[in-house]
Amino acid sequence: MWNEEIPSSIRKQIENEKNTLCVTPFGGLPLKKEFDGEDYCIVGIPYDTSTTRRAGCRFGPRVIRTMAPRINNKTGGGYSQDAHYMMDNLKGMDYGDLAVRKGYTEITFQLIYEGMKEILDNNVIPIVLGGDHIITYPELKAYSEKCGKPVAMIHFDSHNDTSDTPEERFYTHGSPFRRAIEDGFLDAAHSIQIGIRGYVDSHRLLYAEENGMEVITARELHKIGIEECVKRIRARIGDAPCIVTFDVDFLDPTVAPGTGTPVAGGFSAYEGYEIIRQALPGLDVKGFDIVEVTEDYDPAQITGLFAGYLVTQFLVAVSKNKKAKEEK
Repeated sequence: MWNEEIPSSIRKQIENEKNTLCVTPFGGLPLKKEFDGEDYCIVGIPYDTSTTRRAGCRFGPRVIRTMAPRINNKTGGGYSQDAHYMMDNLKGMDYGDLAVRKGYTEITFQLIYEGMKEILDNNVIPIVLGGDHIITYPELKAYSEKCGKPVAMIHFDSHNDTSDTPEERFYTHGSPFRRAIEDGFLDAAHSIQIGIRGYVDSHRLLYAEENGMEVITARELHKIGIEECVKRIRARIGDAPCIVTFDVDFLDPTVAPGTGTPVAGGFSAYEGYEIIRQALPGLDVKGFDIVEVTEDYDPAQITGLFAGYLVTQFLVAVSKNKKAKEEK
């Protein structure tokens, strides 16, 4: 699948685009391509060719940046809701958007992989704004190479994203984790999927479980609550290197209507934030993405607002993990 020989004409276009930063930076962070000791960087991947229902999440990075809370790169910014934790030990930047080629899946996978590899090689934590969920597949390739082994994931979604057909191996936003398991990028034995409730999903759920992933369905999560969910996440991940991937359709459509494949029966913004806040401190988290934000279906940009603030919840965990590591 991987197309390492990208045509020279496209390579030339990409090099020209690298010097064109035309986005509003997330939270007022510095917008640049050069790294200088940053702990994390925001990076957009505006690709949605792999959607199967309502397209438009290629504009997700734009609306998330627009609705993001301001982050002061000297004091780190406040801890929203609790308002007592200052992320003053972090340095961040906005890398802009990776070059993608809409409609050209193989080329885009290679471009995402190369862009992520550059960020990871500079020992910076990527915070990716998608884009549809297929982007996590080439991200996982870059993470697994950096770690020297498959990486685990904490996956928030209403779908398992392990689709397939008997006839062919396809690449859509419904298949990234089946592909990643097959290709050896994903450590399924330490991975967990949370909030699953998509219709006609029995074969996808079966594939996930048969290949070693733990699955907490939406019905189960509503019953067990936040604290038990957090315990299961932490027990499952253990000390494995992991990423967090968050599809906004984990939330109920009444909370996050701006997405391509909404499924009723989901969760509140508070529940999403609280699980992130409690589960991630102490884990070996290598990166984060939030995907499937679709502005065209987002009245008052409330889905984009959620996504921007979710990034700050992740950053608090990054800050706490850095502080704990320095105190050892």
